[in-house]
Amino acid sequence: MNFEIKKTSIYRAIKWQRFFRFARPLKIIAWILFLLLVLWILFGYFVLDRDFNSFRHLGAWTALCFSLALLFGEAKSFFVKKLKNPSLKYPLKQALGNIEEFNWAGFLDFQAAKICLKAMNQANKHQGADIKDIFLFYLIKTRPLDVALVFQRGELNWRLLKANLKKEIGQVKNSAEADFAKIIIEAGKLALLGGRVKITAGDLLSAFAENSAVFESFLTQSDFRKDDIKNLVNWHYKAQERHERITCWWDYKNLMTRGSIGKDFASGYTITLDGFSFEWQDKISKNVFREIVGHIEEIKQVERILEKEQNKNVLLVGQPGTGRGSIIEAIAQRAFLGISAPSINYKRILQFDLSALVASAESKEQAEALLEKCFSEVIKAKNVILVINDFHNYVSENSQPGMINVAGIMARFLPLASFQIIAITTFEGFHTYVEKNSSFNNLFEKVDVAEISENETLVLMEQFVPFFEAKHKKYIGYRALKEILKTSSRYMAQTAFPEKALRLLDESMVYLKMYTKDKVLRPNHVRKVVSEKTKIPLETLEGTEKKVLINLENLLHERLIGQDEAVSEVANSLRRARAEVNLKSGPIGSFLFLGPTGVGKTETAKALAAIYFGSEQNMLRFDMSEFQAIEDIKRLIGTSQENGLLTTKIKERPFCLLLLDELEKAHPNILTLFLQVLDEGWLTDGLGRKVDFKNTIIIATSNAGAEFIRESVKRGGKINEMKEHIFNYVFQNHILKPEFVNRFDAVVLFKSLEKPELLQIAGLMLSRLAKNLLDKGVKFEVTKELKEKIVELSYSPEFGAREMKRVIQNKVENSLAKALLLGQLKRGKSVVVSPVDFSLTIR
Repeated sequence: MNFEIKKTSIYRAIKWQRFFRFARPLKIIAWILFLLLVLWILFGYFVLDRDFNSFRHLGAWTALCFSLALLFGEAKSFFVKKLKNPSLKYPLKQALGNIEEFNWAGFLDFQAAKICLKAMNQANKHQGADIKDIFLFYLIKTRPLDVALVFQRGELNWRLLKANLKKEIGQVKNSAEADFAKIIIEAGKLALLGGRVKITAGDLLSAFAENSAVFESFLTQSDFRKDDIKNLVNWHYKAQERHERITCWWDYKNLMTRGSIGKDFASGYTITLDGFSFEWQDKISKNVFREIVGHIEEIKQVERILEKEQNKNVLLVGQPGTGRGSIIEAIAQRAFLGISAPSINYKRILQFDLSALVASAESKEQAEALLEKCFSEVIKAKNVILVINDFHNYVSENSQPGMINVAGIMARFLPLASFQIIAITTFEGFHTYVEKNSSFNNLFEKVDVAEISENETLVLMEQFVPFFEAKHKKYIGYRALKEILKTSSRYMAQTAFPEKALRLLDESMVYLKMYTKDKVLRPNHVRKVVSEKTKIPLETLEGTEKKVLINLENLLHERLIGQDEAVSEVANSLRRARAEVNLKSGPIGSFLFLGPTGVGKTETAKALAAIYFGSEQNMLRFDMSEFQAIEDIKRLIGTSQENGLLTTKIKERPFCLLLLDELEKAHPNILTLFLQVLDEGWLTDGLGRKVDFKNTIIIATSNAGAEFIRESVKRGGKINEMKEHIFNYVFQNHILKPEFVNRFDAVVLFKSLEKPELLQIAGLMLSRLAKNLLDKGVKFEVTKELKEKIVELSYSPEFGAREMKRVIQNKVENSLAKALLLGQLKRGKSVVVSPVDFSLTIR
């Protein structure tokens, strides 16, 4: 790589800086002297009553100071705009296409070149030291504004990194020039990606995060990621760019905010309409430089529809909080600046408030007359695009109080070329009201609006940070923004991005201001707010979850007897999923339990719900034998007329264990429905809404191959061998499809229970009964003989331990209940149940 900094134009600026650095203080001194001389002349003339001729020499000195002030000011400006920022002969993109032909030192900005020159001079003094470490050391030591803000906003200890680098520089290494070149090229790519014409200190810092072992180790210790450095660098440059645009008052966009004369003179007036609407341009003009984040394809699609000759009305369909309003803002912004499609440029985007119109009318007939007048004004004006929010409320056949059905009147205007509408509705509103009226629906082009990504939400939050910091007089740390993304994504699944993240940021800042004395918003504040909103103790959840996962086998065996292989497989699979060893975006864990009836499949699910989610009540159980017809899909995911049994419950309780009992009995199409849930962790309901399953544990049970498992256990077969035979049996008999089974994190086999295990289960069930009686002050003594008798009466290879509960109820619990009701068994007494006839001996 060609890298000769002394042959670049930026090197002249570095050399001349020592002279030009005095320009600013000299300018200030010259202005001060000028003002003092002017004041002295005025004082002499008005107070001392001297003639102006007596101040001729002072006048000359005054003129000299004024000239010097201008000269030094221009010198500083010349240095900053010309010497410090020379133009490039070739663009960075061209250099990246042919690396060997260019002197890469010429693509550095002033600060980056200055740091690089220092590093190269020091590298000559430290023979054998890695030039990368020296370069990074001076980058951290100098800490230009962009680098300093990364460490400040990220709450990173730059002194620790500097000390680590100092140790590394002292060690002799084989410095590779190729490594240094790799960093420069990586920084060039990052600069080009960020829209910068030169490589900055921030770009170099991001490149070091990718290529420096010392920096990478430091980030790992600080619980920071490489992408976080890039995000912080881009955040700084975007904020800097916005500030520069705002200060350039002569910029076209800035001049546009001041308005113009005569632009709307060629269009008609909309006097009535103006009374029930507001102009999006008024909002745009106050913040014309706000970057609209996300929804790029949706914005393009809306512009294409509005540009058409026919059927040029848009129906934006999406859940509240997905940023539907930002699409309108983007269209209005582009129309305002004249950078949209020709037929959209400079048009007025009016938000039409139909509820205000209805409220102002004394009757339905008057409201319809006003509506028709407003629509007629739109036709005459020819430069208006109407925006109607909650459109579904105004096209329902059974209008609610305060609403009218505008479909009939609007249908006459929608086909006209000069009448354009952007209607906003939800998926539920679209399917329930708009879609049913096919002739009316055909007058619109539908645009689906999905929620924006987490990265886009982070960029949007960064835009709002200055507003919240100024409002609450508090500082927002970058880690707090990341925590907001993480917690809102996981624990606020009912609301969409970006709204839930912005709401949480706002609420967290209010909490910080009102209930703490801290000056910086940090992750613990965010977790506290989310804990109060969701009633989930997040502050201790992570530590508790780790302990649970580490000791999961022991915790499960407190309720489950035997099945060691099954318990171990469930625990290991959950640990892998939560430690993110295998990258997957599905639920917390998903398991297929295979085995005979009564061997502990359901009990394992209950135990897992109690241990992981805090209670058995957090288990949702579905008997899949009830969903054997294809029509039952609608029952699960819902329709416009009824809520979905599955989707509604998951929305209400996203943190739960979902048990799909007797899975093989469900219709094959219903099993296909779960493919996406197991793979991606979400499902689209009957109204087109996204339902999140990422906070659930999914367990499906099946009795497929139960007889084979029983026979294999008798022969002493191994679990792995049994699995292969079971899979062959299941796939050959088309009970379950391979692509479905492979979606589960683990397929767990449950063996048939033997008598020793049933004896332990009987003891466990009787112990629970004893605990319940102890709460009533009665001591129940469980004997070995009683346990053996219960096992004898309930043992069945086909039904396992399932009969045991019924035997205990009929033989033991019934006798105890009678004694309690007759007053024979009172507080302070103990009881023993005879294993022969189940009579009670009360002491």
